[in-house]
Amino acid sequence: MSYQLNEKVRNLVPYEPISGNYRIRLDANESFLEISAEMKADILARIVKLHLNRYPDPTASAVCVKAGMYLGVKPELITVGNGSDELLTLITQVLMSKGEKLVYTAPDFSMYKCYGYLAENDCIAFQKDEHFNIDVDALIDLIQKEGARTVIFSNPCNPTGVGLPRKEVLRLVEGVPDCLVVVDEAYMEFWDQSVLDCVESYDNLMVLKTCSKSFRMAGIRCGLAIANPVLTNALRAAKSPYNVNSMTQAAAEALFEYHEELDAATRMVISSRDWLYSAVKALADRYPEKLSLLPTAANFVYVRFPEGQAKRIFEGMKSEGVVVRCMGDYLRITCGTEEENAEVVRLLEVLLS
Repeated sequence: MSYQLNEKVRNLVPYEPISGNYRIRLDANESFLEISAEMKADILARIVKLHLNRYPDPTASAVCVKAGMYLGVKPELITVGNGSDELLTLITQVLMSKGEKLVYTAPDFSMYKCYGYLAENDCIAFQKDEHFNIDVDALIDLIQKEGARTVIFSNPCNPTGVGLPRKEVLRLVEGVPDCLVVVDEAYMEFWDQSVLDCVESYDNLMVLKTCSKSFRMAGIRCGLAIANPVLTNALRAAKSPYNVNSMTQAAAEALFEYHEELDAATRMVISSRDWLYSAVKALADRYPEKLSLLPTAANFVYVRFPEGQAKRIFEGMKSEGVVVRCMGDYLRITCGTEEENAEVVRLLEVLLS
């Protein structure tokens, strides 16, 4: 008999982002801003000095120090990962055992369920309400009823842009003391409800951050997990010894030294997001039967269309060299430059009318 894949991966479908060349790409929630020439030169100078015949720093200690200074947390509470994806893999494989229950909210980032499934967790979906809000009392009840080991959600949410206020997140953490609460704050720079400052106060809280969104470094694949010493030590012990390469560490170390540039870039993205939201909201007011949207706390808008229309509009925009993300009856549109935002709104109006 020939070799056969196990049942777990036999029918697994690869994640397939949109490929090809398009004049405007607003499909991946990346920042439309490049890092400054000064920062780029700084990074290149650091890379030139690296000894690439040697393994990288196993704990990325310099990144922890610089990121900790910018984020306002102790460096010893930070675990650096090869993107947040590696950290999610560690959470589901290391902090959980086979068969333990993982609760994820829906809709949310699809990879939470995927990594849980691959780790052979028992994955349980908690459905949000019609406005994509999380009913914390209902979520606490589900976690307690199921005896869940971990609950994870993005805040603000990808793909909806809806956020759960800080006080509600902490109420959840306090309401399920036997369950690890993982709050993925990939988009929190665009909002003001972080619980990052609380990680030392709870045994069961972990916050994830990424360099891919407001920090404008999606290409280096660098994520951070911030938690109390017990959780941090477990992640550091279980991760691969040299998980983050030397060039990524050099880039991230430089990145977190440019405080003013980081803050300015975040403000620019928020301004772009607000303009895009207002412009699309104006279209929704003019064509209430054709589209609707909710307020967003992230760097994108999530727009609902009548059945079948989202795909039609997605394809119409794509044919004009503009790509966004089509998700059922919704389009998720990342904010871009002034010109990109204006072109998206123009195309939307053409396709709607």
